[in-house]
Amino acid sequence: MKITAAKVIVTCPGRNFVTLKIMTDQGVYGVGEGTKNGRELAVASLLENHLAPVPIGTDPGAIQD
Repeated sequence: MKITAAKVIVTCPGRNFVTLKIMTDQGVYGVGEGTKNGRELAVASLLENHLAPVPIGTDPGAIQD
């Protein structure tokens, strides 16, 4: 199994919330929350442009990485 995509989702039910969805080639996915009060869009930009591309192609089971 390999990580194929990482999608940053910014929602706004009253204020911004940042969610990261990691997807694999076998349809398994995980979600995590990365909201920083008052800096949500900065977090989203950091994730999307710098951190989310890093695990693409790696084994999602290698949690020590």
